[in-house]
Amino acid sequence: MAWSFLSNPFASSSSSSSSSPAQPEPAPEILPTPALSPPAPKVNKFESVLQDEEKYQEVQYPTTEQVPTCMTLLDEFLMCYALAPQLRSMYRYGEFRDCTWKWEDFKYCLSLKSEDEEVRRKLWIKRRAEWWAKRRVGGSSEDVWDVRSEPPKNFPPLVSEEITSESSTT
Repeated sequence: MAWSFLSNPFASSSSSSSSSPAQPEPAPEILPTPALSPPAPKVNKFESVLQDEEKYQEVQYPTTEQVPTCMTLLDEFLMCYALAPQLRSMYRYGEFRDCTWKWEDFKYCLSLKSEDEEVRRKLWIKRRAEWWAKRRVGGSSEDVWDVRSEPPKNFPPLVSEEITSESSTT
C-alpha cells in the first residue's frame, strides 16, 4: 500500500486486503479561505471627541489674535486667587478654589514664546481641545440619570374621578 498524505496512519494494514474491493476514500472538504480585509481602525471615544473638539477650537480661534496672550493668562490666574472668587467658592463648595490649571496654562504659554505665531495658535488649539475632550469623556454629575427612550409605563398616571371630586370638595 502506498502511503499518501490522505491515508490514515493509525488504520491497521490488515483491513486493507486485496480481496475486498477498494473503496475510494472521501476527499477532504477544502473550504475556501476568506479574503482577509484589513481591520477597520478602532477609534476610541476619546479620539473621536478630540477630533470634534479640535474642529470646534479651530472655529473659536480662527486667527492668532484670538489666542490669549501670556499676560491675559497671568491676569486670569491672579484673578482666580482674588478675595471675591475665593469667598464665593468657600460659600458654594466649602473649600477654596483650585487655580493650578490656570497656572499650568500660563506656564504653557511661556513655553510657546519661541514658536511662530501660527504654530503657537495650532498648539494652543490642540491643548484646549484635549482639555475639553477630557471633560466631555470623563464622568459628569449628570451620569446618575439614565436616558429614557420611551416614557415610563402608566405615565402620566391616570386620575380617577373619585379622587378629583374628593379633592375639589375639601
